[in-house]
Order: sequence, then structure tokens, then C-alpha cells
Amino acid sequence: MQIISIKTPIFQEKNNLVDFMQKQIPSLQEGDVIAITSKIVALSQGRIYQLKDKKKLIKQNSKKIIKTPWALLTFTDNEWRINAGIDESNAKDKIILLPKNPFETAELIQKKLIKKFNLKRLGILITDTKSLPLRIGTIGRAIGYAGFKPLKNYIGRKDLFGRKSRYTQSNIADALAASAVLIMGEGNEQVPIVIIRNAPIQFISKKISDKYKNLSISPEKDIYANVYNRPVA
Repeated sequence: MQIISIKTPIFQEKNNLVDFMQKQIPSLQEGDVIAITSKIVALSQGRIYQLKDKKKLIKQNSKKIIKTPWALLTFTDNEWRINAGIDESNAKDKIILLPKNPFETAELIQKKLIKKFNLKRLGILITDTKSLPLRIGTIGRAIGYAGFKPLKNYIGRKDLFGRKSRYTQSNIADALAASAVLIMGEGNEQVPIVIIRNAPIQFISKKISDKYKNLSISPEKDIYANVYNRPVA
């Protein structure tokens, strides 16, 4: 698998995202996946607000809020996020919210770029970052995608020694996002787009079904739920 960085000019608020990508991407090959940072998607949608509105917007976009010494841990759309995903970095003294309708946006971008580059198979991935419990630093995750299956299912398949898997599914979308974000960086790298080439994925021609549009697990079914409800010995 190869990851190709696309260094670009600074993306400005309400710029046309598809036009920007068409100008910045020199060429594509059949079966490429384009990863796009959620920040420029949000900027293209005008999802930028004044810093003074941060607390209000966090409250509006959260179902549950837990105060910590570092930030607010918020529950939104069956997922825990820091500060409801609202970000101050690279926002020029403002704040940027997560993009709206990331799956529909990914599908629109895919349709336009398939036509532009005369392709049949093209994946689109919108990335964000997240913090993991008990781990230092952040890692990339997928918040929207189009053109490929986001999961590889191992349930019922045998391992090297014949044991059948009962639960395992590989999260392809998040794995690709983590690879992309490693190249994009989180500072002044100015790489909001990367091309992932020869990824081990299965392409699809239809839209992503609602079943796979949210890879989060409800709190009641999460494997760690009971751990966090009990005191540490």
C-alpha cells in the first residue's frame, strides 16, 4: 500500500471543495482512495464560528457532557468525542465544527472525481482524529466514506489453526484513516488530502447502506462499558 501526500495552498472558508481537489490532485489511478481531512470539508460548508460561542456549541451538539481537567468529554451520535469534535487548531482564532452530512459529501465528491478522472473504482474517505482511552496522543478515524466496504468480516472464518472467529471484524475505514492522518499531520504540514494506492479493500458501486454509516457501538453493547462503571482496584 502506498500513501501519497498532496500539499496544497491553505483552504479558505466556503471555497468549493470539489474544484479545489480537482486543481490540487495531479492524477488518479483506478482503485485509488482519496482521504480528505474533515476540516476542509467543514470549511467548505461554512462550519466556522467565533471562539466565544464554543461552550454554547458544545452543549448544542452533545447528548451528555463530562467535565475533565483537560477538556469536556461529550457523547454525540453514539460516540464519545472531545469537546463535541469542535476544534480550534488551524482555525485562525475561530472554531471549526465537524462537517454536516459526511457520507453524502463523500458520495458527491466520489461522483465528481470519477467523472473528472474517467474512473470506475474510486474510494473517498473523510478523516478526523480521536483520543483513545488510556492511550497517549490522537489517531485518525473515519467519519464518512464512499465507494468501498468499511468492514472486513471474519465471523465464521477459520484462523491458522482451524478455530472459527465469533466476533472479529476489521475496521477498514478507520485503519485507512489512521494511515492517512499519519501523513496529513496535525500542525502546519498543509497536507489536507492524501491518495491511498493499492489498499486491500473491496470496492462497491452502490451507496453505503445505513447499516454501515455509523460504525459506533451503543453504550449498552460496548465491551468496555462495565469496566468504566466499576472502581479500579
